[in-house]
Amino acid sequence: MSVQMRVMVATLAILALASAAAAQSGTDKSNDLCVGGEASAPIRIEVFSDYQCPACRAFYLETIRQVLKEYSAENRVCVIYHDFPLNMHSHAREATRYALAARRLGREQWLRVSEALYTQQGQWAEDGKIEAAVAPALSPEDLLKVKKIMQEPSIEQTIQKEIALATARQVLSTPTFFISANGREQKVSGGIPYPILKDYLDRLLR
Repeated sequence: MSVQMRVMVATLAILALASAAAAQSGTDKSNDLCVGGEASAPIRIEVFSDYQCPACRAFYLETIRQVLKEYSAENRVCVIYHDFPLNMHSHAREATRYALAARRLGREQWLRVSEALYTQQGQWAEDGKIEAAVAPALSPEDLLKVKKIMQEPSIEQTIQKEIALATARQVLSTPTFFISANGREQKVSGGIPYPILKDYLDRLLR
């Protein structure tokens, strides 16, 4: 068997395992991952994002934030965020560590940290002072908890799993997102304006 054929077989095996794991996980796992809405929502949006990516910043602040307010709040859309820090962004992985640690405290903490990271991206991406951007978004107690959680090996393991998931789902750039509804899944590479996404979501919900 040629090297190329072996790589292809290995890739197909990884994809098959990822699909099987997703099928076996049921809604419980999805519900744990939802940062807005519940797994019971008729639409699921899974976003692969990098906190240092300008396009990801725009997509979150201008589009996803509105989805969370207008659709997730009414449990019409479950929004799931997957971290995919790119090697080209020197501070993206550390920012991801803060967000993942905050997520373990709860949705509200994740939302606050993500909002801070995206809003102040231009500053911390330049000077690397991520804690300075995140600290005002959390209580002193929660900040201490986040910093402690960040030291756990499981945080780095989670990042590796997220990167592996992105590879298995053939995510080549950020943001990339998947919309699942009515038994179908649509992959979109790149962000889109909120009015366009809103129109599409409304049509799916009719």
